[in-house]
Amino acid sequence: MEVEMQRASEGDLPVKAAAVSSGDNFDYEAEARLVAEARASWERKANGEEEDEEDPEMWLDYNAYEAGRFRDTWNCLYFGYFGRFEDTIKVAAISGGLQWPLHVFGKIALRDSVDHNRNMVFDRTRDNCQILTQEVPNLKLTGPSRAVLLLDPVTFEVDLKVKGCTESEDRHLSFLAVQFLNMIPHDSCLRIRAYTSKISTLKFTLGIVIYSLEATISVRVSGGSWPDGFRAQFAAHTASIGCEEIILLDSGDDKLPVTGDGTITLGRRVASVEVSGELNVSVKALQGGEVIVHRESGFKPKKAGRSCGTLDVGFCQMDVSVAWSLLSAEY
Repeated sequence: MEVEMQRASEGDLPVKAAAVSSGDNFDYEAEARLVAEARASWERKANGEEEDEEDPEMWLDYNAYEAGRFRDTWNCLYFGYFGRFEDTIKVAAISGGLQWPLHVFGKIALRDSVDHNRNMVFDRTRDNCQILTQEVPNLKLTGPSRAVLLLDPVTFEVDLKVKGCTESEDRHLSFLAVQFLNMIPHDSCLRIRAYTSKISTLKFTLGIVIYSLEATISVRVSGGSWPDGFRAQFAAHTASIGCEEIILLDSGDDKLPVTGDGTITLGRRVASVEVSGELNVSVKALQGGEVIVHRESGFKPKKAGRSCGTLDVGFCQMDVSVAWSLLSAEY
């Protein structure tokens, strides 16, 4: 996903939440009252007893205005069943007073017609920002937790901010709730969509995989260890959408995250693979930007069960397990 910065309008309005929550002290009665008031207001408008007030944000930033309306609608219709809306990417140029580096936090999620729950792909708090630099401008996505089904339009929800010196100085980077509409293609392919809001344009690169199965990937150290000073990058790809890779984990300057039983904590674990295709899982050991070792293991899809393979980079041997499952429209 790419982000292109654009000039900020002077009239940016604050996001208006449907209810305020602080830790575990959420006032559910207050939110229920807000829902009841909103429903009553909608009924009055439907009966012609009340007119819509024109929101100036509709003219200043239409996508942000639509995102706010989407959030209010969600809270009123679904919060009792699926939780509140509040619950739970290269930067080409920056302007509007922003300077590198950017400390970015917030949420990016996808919703399909399967269960109405948010499928998070980016979720960071203000205390856990990702730092974007001019040299490394991509957001690290950490999802989805399951395959997204394109049976009906898929909704992209984005609420990203740039951290300031104080909370009052935080800037809204993007605020969106837009639908991705696409006819199902005959062949697997990539699609790119760009949406502008606030001071950025987000470019989504989407892989549409037809006749696909869901692969859940896990990696465990079986011998040796990963040495300090080597960056680890795990990825997955399928030839049906070209050479594009899903980055499962990029350790950066940090140590490889390994649990007590040797399991490597991947940031992303799920991939879609064509029934007639092949899933390739790879690992790179890098030092100073140079690839020292590159190993890859291929897996033929199954309708159920597991496939096993190995990745051996010399100093560290790893077992790869792929759990296969059919995609269902009823989760």
